[in-house]
Amino acid sequence: MKTVKLFDQDSYLRRFDAKVLSCEGSGDIFKIILDKTCFFPEAGGQPSDTGSLNGAAVIDVQTEGDEIVHYSRSPFDAGETVSGEIDFDRRFAFMQNHSGEHIVSGIVHRLFGFQNVGFHLNEEFVTMDFDGILSKEQLEKVEYLANNAVWEDRKITAFYPSHEEIKNISFRQKSGIEGELRLVRIEGVDICACCAPHVASTGQIGIIKFLSSEKMRGGSRIYMKCGGYALKDYREKLDSVTKFQNEFSVKPDKVYEGFIAFKKTLDDLKYENLSLRKRLISLTADAITEKVAFVEGFSMPELQKLGDLLYKNTGVTHTVFSGDGDGHSLVICGEEKEVEELFSRAKQSLNLKGGGRNGLICCRVSAAKEDIIREFSK
Repeated sequence: MKTVKLFDQDSYLRRFDAKVLSCEGSGDIFKIILDKTCFFPEAGGQPSDTGSLNGAAVIDVQTEGDEIVHYSRSPFDAGETVSGEIDFDRRFAFMQNHSGEHIVSGIVHRLFGFQNVGFHLNEEFVTMDFDGILSKEQLEKVEYLANNAVWEDRKITAFYPSHEEIKNISFRQKSGIEGELRLVRIEGVDICACCAPHVASTGQIGIIKFLSSEKMRGGSRIYMKCGGYALKDYREKLDSVTKFQNEFSVKPDKVYEGFIAFKKTLDDLKYENLSLRKRLISLTADAITEKVAFVEGFSMPELQKLGDLLYKNTGVTHTVFSGDGDGHSLVICGEEKEVEELFSRAKQSLNLKGGGRNGLICCRVSAAKEDIIREFSK
């Protein structure tokens, strides 16, 4: 029996009663088929609706032939009547974004002749793939025209044309459409084959905002958010900008300039710090008189520079290390054969992890400072 698609008749329907035709279990998941449903099954790049049947969660919905299968962890008896309810907030967000995609795809096709060859909608954003390259200027034009269509609050209708009507209708054909042809018309903007629910008019989309774009397989991929998704995205970004404004005392229209000034200050401080650290390494090398030395607060790269400087200055192999209770970074630098002998011998008594060549070995060691000094002073 073919499941009646209530979402085709009314995309705003959120509650319904239906008869259970069958219920089959597989592990702790049950496949439930109803005589009718307003749950939209996964199709055409859009996830399925979620919701409940008699209060039990519906976690997925798929199409199998003419039937729509509802997946739940609760079983039902064939013949019983159940009350279904979809998560309408989620459905409406999907409707806003899917209708927005139709507007954008219709405008791109009309202006540049590119086809939409890929569409994906999830709980965060929309991606659209086109078979041509869109420039920054072209994208800005498309985005403006798409929002203009929203502001004009154009009517959106879905219908099943007859075979005779199809001959006289020019429409975009989405890939993957099977079975009876269903068209979605956005007045003056687009007509496209589509099986999904849509908003009743473009004004209900609210806003269409492009996030970014990239080249994809010789074409373009656009990342987009519409309606509630776009509002949430704006709130999050505004919150970040506001925090930056407050932290760095800059005006809203000077955030970028404030960031550049902060980055310059940070870069200057980094350069100054590098100069000071370089000077510290030199002074530390001058102060070391022992072959084995512990130095406070040195990184592994700094230990390498220190060991190399000590060997160049004295011609003697040195072991230098730094660290704390979690372990030490250690460098042996000097005459190649002697360095390898020191490392090989120390591995017998200390837990050394690392290696090197050409007279420079870097490693980590978890032994106590006193044990390290004792071993490398032999």
